[in-house]
Order: sequence, then C-alpha cells, then structure tokens
Amino acid sequence: MNKVLVNIYVPLIEQEYNLFIPVNRKIGLVKKIIGHSIVELSDGNYQIEGYFNLYNKTTNRVYDDDTYVINTDIRNGSKLILL
Repeated sequence: MNKVLVNIYVPLIEQEYNLFIPVNRKIGLVKKIIGHSIVELSDGNYQIEGYFNLYNKTTNRVYDDDTYVINTDIRNGSKLILL
C-alpha cells in the first residue's frame, strides 16, 4: 500500500475533499498535488496563491515540507486542513 485516503478541509472555500496521497513523497510535493487536485475538484473556485500549509485537524500539527508522509502521523482517515 503506497497511498492513504485523507480528508482535506479547505476553509477558504468551505469544502471538504477525500483524496489519496502517496506515502513515499515529501509533504512539499504532496501539498502541490493536493492544491492542483482541489483546483480541479472545485471547478476553479479554489486558486493556488502563494504559499500554503498543511495542518492536522485533530492535533493541530503543521507538517514540514521536507518530511516524507510515511514519517508523519498521516494515516488512512486523517483529517487535514489546507491553509
């Protein structure tokens, strides 16, 4: 298993999305993948502008861009916030 299913909440557009993210990639790349996916899924309502962070909704942890997903607490069913 090389992907996990996570729930991403985007406060800017007040929407939630369920996405599969790869566990063998760094958070920085995963954020780009998530951002582009949400642009498509929201029919352009969300636009990538500048830098954004990925937070754990349960623990309020901010994820470092250079950390691999597998080395974090992100697992199937994790609830994340994209700010």
